Amino acid sequence: MILTLKQEKSVIRALLLKLGTSEEEADATAEVLAEGDLRGLGSHGILRLPYILRGLKRGTILARAKVKVVKETPGTALVDGGHGLGHHVAKVAMKLAIDKAKKQGIGAVGVFNSNHFGIAGYYAELAMQEGLIGLVTTTTDALVHPWGGVENLLGTNALAIGLPTEPPVLLDMAMSVAARGKLVNAMKKGERIPEGWAIDKEGRPTTDPAKALEGALSPFGGVKGYGLAFVLELLAGPLVGAAAGGDVVGTLEPVEGFSTKGDFMIAIDPRAFVTMREFRAQAKNFINQIKSSRKAPGVEEIMIPGEPERKIREKRLREGIPISNEVWGELEQISEELGVNIRAIKD
Repeated sequence: MILTLKQEKSVIRALLLKLGTSEEEADATAEVLAEGDLRGLGSHGILRLPYILRGLKRGTILARAKVKVVKETPGTALVDGGHGLGHHVAKVAMKLAIDKAKKQGIGAVGVFNSNHFGIAGYYAELAMQEGLIGLVTTTTDALVHPWGGVENLLGTNALAIGLPTEPPVLLDMAMSVAARGKLVNAMKKGERIPEGWAIDKEGRPTTDPAKALEGALSPFGGVKGYGLAFVLELLAGPLVGAAAGGDVVGTLEPVEGFSTKGDFMIAIDPRAFVTMREFRAQAKNFINQIKSSRKAPGVEEIMIPGEPERKIREKRLREGIPISNEVWGELEQISEELGVNIRAIKD
């Protein structure tokens, strides 16, 4: 199934609105999910929509949630997401951080009582579009083992850092070697996974995706990746009034109650330090050094953070967004139950 960006957004909007969300909530969710697919990050795209729809139906995600600031200073804020759609709540939070950065030079906003918000890079990019640096992190259900440990006690804890350079730089990465979804896909296809991706429940490295799903994902970069995942857990957990470690629930199914994850966002105005011209000139010089440096054998191009996703985005804007038959079939089943003809929307 191939959809245009407009078609995918329309399908997502129609299903969300049918379950009582506001236009603003539906727009934000559709935009972020579609951007995930557009950039080749399908695990955070429309694949997530059935989970969201089921959450709305069971009441663990609330439509028309009351998003409110519960604590605030000129440069900081703590936001209660009201258990609403994470994409909408995170967008509200980053826009607040942006407003503060424009006035104070820096703005930091924490979020609790929210839900999975899709690709972290989207929110960092909101800051970039305003000429600011954006830093975003979030927690998830515990899927990653600590270095030297066996139990899954850390989230994949995405980290995104976006800089308004020319060309733009956008780092967006999880703290695990591979996403859990890749293990699920490998198991469905009867394939092995690369060594180093995960351990089994006894703590032994495994290439069997089924055993890996019973065990834990491994942190990227060994002990250094573990250390980074650990501190991000504290920044987007206890610092913002959210849970940490094994107490984080709600970003995976099955879900029995409200999500306990947290988000932490920072927007920084480069002009608080140097002029924008100076910042961009020095950054461009560095980027050019990297891009024009000597390549290893077999390498055609050295890319900067965000460049691979940007290339995929441009291609899919031209050729359309591929949606798996499995995902589309699930959406058709849900839409039939809701009385929404998504095939007519697609056409």
